[in-house]
Amino acid sequence: MIRPCTLRDLPAVRALQRDGIWLDLFHHLLLRRSPLATALLAPVPWVGAGLATYLSSQGRTVQGFVQLLKRPGRYEADLLFLAPRLRDNDSSQLIWERLLAGCIVEARAQALRRLYASVPQGEGESEALAGQGFMVYTNEDLFMLAAAPSVAATSSDPRLRPRRPEDVWWLRRLASIYTPQPVQHAEGHQLDDGQPSLPLAWWELTNQSSFVVHGRGDVLGGVQLVSGRRGHWLLLHGDPGNAELMATLVRHGVSAATGSRWPVVCAVRDYQGGLAAVLHDQGFRPFARRSRLIKHLAAPVKVAEPLAVPSLAVEGPG
Repeated sequence: MIRPCTLRDLPAVRALQRDGIWLDLFHHLLLRRSPLATALLAPVPWVGAGLATYLSSQGRTVQGFVQLLKRPGRYEADLLFLAPRLRDNDSSQLIWERLLAGCIVEARAQALRRLYASVPQGEGESEALAGQGFMVYTNEDLFMLAAAPSVAATSSDPRLRPRRPEDVWWLRRLASIYTPQPVQHAEGHQLDDGQPSLPLAWWELTNQSSFVVHGRGDVLGGVQLVSGRRGHWLLLHGDPGNAELMATLVRHGVSAATGSRWPVVCAVRDYQGGLAAVLHDQGFRPFARRSRLIKHLAAPVKVAEPLAVPSLAVEGPG
């Protein structure tokens, strides 16, 4: 139903990329890499960079394309971009159906177990994905700080320090306490090692700054600032209802981007009540509301079957 992108298809990709939708804002807002650049990075699907671009075509006419990125070290991939945009006509919906069904088949061939996508909440894209077996597992509001501060904020909190390797256990524990079980299951915390990780490949040019707040031998919260070529992403760990703790983490995380002219983005999920008010007090403003979806893929299992052996007749001594 779909086929890999070739060099001959690049002009069509360039034209169609003006009429598509980003299905993963994390990579898009951090790196601002165009779909054409993504196609050039991965001339062979999944090889090397873990990227894949597939086309839907009729004859020599390219009707649409979809791009995916495999998460490093995991049996998962994110849908990055799909073109053209979904419209209220049979032709557009058929192209989406072909692209989504086709990339699911290709993902299974790569032994992937989960596919992820992010779409505007309540729009037709969510229904199109649901038609291919995707399910919403959480909604989130994205907040944006237009620019990082020009001068770093000084913190007098003695509990703040850079994250150490031994802090990972505490961050796992915080995630298990404050993240609902269905979300943990959807994001693989119970099936993999559960370590807080980001879907970034080794070749993606990003920097990370991580800090924790500790007290009485425990880690109470943590913050990560992921800095890409065109933006920053703030990730918070801890009790979202503890406004004082969250404000400390937000201020210190944002300070790690001091001097940058690129925006800082932070996602607040529906179960993180109170965090939106903290971000608003720190100068963040609403940017988008999205639904996060997952498609579970059946993993092939090899089962050993007993080999039937004809019965043997053994005669005793005369």
